[in-house]
Amino acid sequence: MVEVLIERDEEGRVQVVTLYGDDSPEGLAAAMLVEAPVLGMKHYLHLDPEVSREGSVLRYRVDRSDIFLDRELDAILETMVLGLRALAQDRPGKVAVREVGLDVLV
Repeated sequence: MVEVLIERDEEGRVQVVTLYGDDSPEGLAAAMLVEAPVLGMKHYLHLDPEVSREGSVLRYRVDRSDIFLDRELDAILETMVLGLRALAQDRPGKVAVREVGLDVLV
């Protein structure tokens, strides 16, 4: 099973994303959804998110150093979350999306 852990701050903003993937079709789809925001942050917003990869685990911390980009970052990251939720709904038992720190809604 593929699992994605979304960690949010006290304002409900995505801060850290961790993918526990595999080579299944669902794992590859989840990996593309999780990696796309990294490309957007680097190449479109010119930010430098902390990214680490150890085997099938991909983890990144969102670079929120420019507060004027919060809206753009939220749009990119929430689109990823929506895509992951849709994938998990379409592939029950194969993809799980877990969110931590949802006390405050965006």
